[in-house]
Amino acid sequence: MIRMHEKFNKKEIDKLVIKSFRTVNQWVSNDVINRCEDGLAEMDPQISVAGIEKFFYYIKKIFSNRYVRSNTLFRLLYQGSQSIFSKKIKESLFVTCMPPYLFDILGFYKTKGIKIAFIIDAWESSIEYIAENIDLADIILIAYQDSIHFLRKHLSYEKMKKVFLFPNFINPKVYPNESKEKLYDMIQVGRKNNILHKWAKEYSRKKGYSYLFQKRNQRGMYYLENRNWEAENYQLSYQSLIKVLSQSKIALVSPPDRADSKRTGRISPLTHRYLEVAMCQAVTVGFTPTGGEYAHYFPKNFTIVPKDYGEFEEICDRLIDDNNLRTEISHKNRNYVIENHSVTARYRQLQKILMNNRSNKTEQILNKN
Repeated sequence: MIRMHEKFNKKEIDKLVIKSFRTVNQWVSNDVINRCEDGLAEMDPQISVAGIEKFFYYIKKIFSNRYVRSNTLFRLLYQGSQSIFSKKIKESLFVTCMPPYLFDILGFYKTKGIKIAFIIDAWESSIEYIAENIDLADIILIAYQDSIHFLRKHLSYEKMKKVFLFPNFINPKVYPNESKEKLYDMIQVGRKNNILHKWAKEYSRKKGYSYLFQKRNQRGMYYLENRNWEAENYQLSYQSLIKVLSQSKIALVSPPDRADSKRTGRISPLTHRYLEVAMCQAVTVGFTPTGGEYAHYFPKNFTIVPKDYGEFEEICDRLIDDNNLRTEISHKNRNYVIENHSVTARYRQLQKILMNNRSNKTEQILNKN
């Protein structure tokens, strides 16, 4: 991981435009991505943010059906449309792909610089697709170590040189500096883990402590259970999530593979939820990812892992009753995230990756001569 005290040179990044999907996709989960993109742009005047062209996105949507993608004729038609309608830009290009099937939208752009794809949620089922399109980008940043492990089975050693681990990160400006008003005892964030949910409901019933969790109504919209002011038809916004999270003492978290392994495959990732909990100064209780971006770097006690309900009850009792203990843990976690998983940390990492890319190109030129 990149440490805050490392020196960096802003000249390493030439003009870079971040092509954002915010103009074509208002999905609430993208809010944290948008804020991170804005944070990178705030770090360096050489970086700017612009929306993905809607026309390109709609063409992509037409050809995004998996049956269409597997048909050779339709694949050729899609590549032909990219060639016909391509746009030339002078700057280097950065695109955040969540889901990874947005990756091939890079084919619509021709640039004198380099193309960078930051791929989030690269589940096991998407690995072959990423490998097939690997030449669309000069640099591939992947959020999950497990995804890189599976990608190695499809790519040569030379191709893997442009693939880098680039874990999820946050923009500290989005979160409150202080979180003194703790109105709620427990909240479960992200995809609901049934074991934690069962324990929390039992604990709440037995001890009388509050427990908030997300639900979906008939329209598929998220709302928080037990929130009087939030109607069931209200789409849970990112601002609302951060506000409630900062007012909670304990946040229950779990990697998405524990909730839906059919979706993730054998990928157990560090998600934004772990980082957001720390930034909102709640204490993380639950299960940890086995992926390397978490297992190899995070402090052992960043997430408190209960073995059974009895231990879960003991942990919650201590954290709810002891304000000093909870504050000590939450401050350590927050400082760790700011140092290692903030916009500043990823900006520095991006600089090092760009330097590495230039060195590789220089080496290739020398070898040819």
